[in-house]
Formats: sequence, C-alpha cells, structure tokens
Amino acid sequence: MRYKIKYKFKQLGRNIKELREKYNLSLNELSIKSGIRKQYLQKIENGNAYGFAVSHLEKLVIAFDGNLKDILNGL
Repeated sequence: MRYKIKYKFKQLGRNIKELREKYNLSLNELSIKSGIRKQYLQKIENGNAYGFAVSHLEKLVIAFDGNLKDILNGL
C-alpha cells in the first residue's frame, strides 16, 4: 500500500514538471504564478512532497489554466 502511494506522488510530480516545461515556466515563475514556494515545488516534482494539500492542487490547476486532467494523468 505504501509503495502505491509513493508511486502516485512520483507520478504527480512528473506530471507537474512536464506541464511546467510545456508551459515554458521555470520553477521560480511557477512559484510566482501559483503562490507555492519554489523549494516546495521542487519537492513536489521530485515526488517527495508527502503532505501535498488539495489547496496546492487548486493553485497548480489555476497556474496551468485549469488543466486538472494533465496534472492527474496516470493516477
């Protein structure tokens, strides 16, 4: 069970990184656009943000123009 959750966080991080690159944003730019600290975004992208809150997901959806489908792709 724990492995599945860890895998999902890693997949979520990959999805967010891919979207950030697709939108041609640096971590700093995404941080400004989303209101999420750059260091925490790095943890998310690396799959190490185990306290990931729904409020962060909301901020990322807004930053990526409502693109929830691609953020959650493969989960």
